[in-house]
Amino acid sequence: MIDMLEKAYEIYDKIKDIKYGWTDKNGNIYEHIQDGLEKKFVFQSTEQIEKSRVGICWETVELSRKYLEDNNIPCKTYFFVIPNGKFYCHSILVFKANDKYYWFENSFVDMKGIKEFNSLDEVIYCILDNFKKIVNGNDFNINNIKIYEYNKPKDGTNCVLFYFHCFRGKNITKKYLINYLNSIEEKNK
Repeated sequence: MIDMLEKAYEIYDKIKDIKYGWTDKNGNIYEHIQDGLEKKFVFQSTEQIEKSRVGICWETVELSRKYLEDNNIPCKTYFFVIPNGKFYCHSILVFKANDKYYWFENSFVDMKGIKEFNSLDEVIYCILDNFKKIVNGNDFNINNIKIYEYNKPKDGTNCVLFYFHCFRGKNITKKYLINYLNSIEEKNK
């Protein structure tokens, strides 16, 4: 019998060539977020993503979720967001196998692949450590980041409805951000 981690790598091979981008309700493909995502974006179904081979992090997370769950690999999804100004955000998927945690990533170019961690805390802290790359080097205040654990959103959702869906999820900011900031403070002593 194939183990969960082996199966996860097989699944990753199915999604690794999905390009970063998004589609509108007419199926037009856009490569850049600045092209009107907030007004035109429509959350693709997993079948649509498989066909278009294009998706933003939210969508590739859902395709990954589908493949993992279809193979009895439980996973959780997390939404990191700075909900002001430019509304920087990123969604990730994490699963646990063999007493390790794995971040399954296809959209964040510098972190593509499956990364192994000893705890969920380490996964969350890694995202926080790399948020500067997620926001393309723009200035942000780490104290403004919010983190939510969320369930599968509805297909066809627009940006605003997706954000609200995540905001109705489990807010885990306090638990992780305080510990993260304390760990940075300790390192800087």
